[in-house]
Amino acid sequence: MNAGFAPFMLLGLLSSVGWVLLIAGAVILIVWAVRSMQANSPRPAVVSPGVAGEAPLDILARRFAKGEITAEEYERARDLLRGEPPAQP
Repeated sequence: MNAGFAPFMLLGLLSSVGWVLLIAGAVILIVWAVRSMQANSPRPAVVSPGVAGEAPLDILARRFAKGEITAEEYERARDLLRGEPPAQP
């Protein structure tokens, strides 16, 4: 091997490593950009299981059972959902 040729081989090796580092840096930058965009995007609302297919009267009954609404509110909403005229006080 010629001693004068060795430095050029070293430059060729460094240039190959430089390209690999450049490509790896570009891939890392793209992955970081995609992840940061996903982190800033709004998340879809999470629906608890069983609620999506519930009928309105079932939801009303569940809210009454939990104590979220009073008996009077429950009866008024139930009559409204059934299409009955509101009860006269």
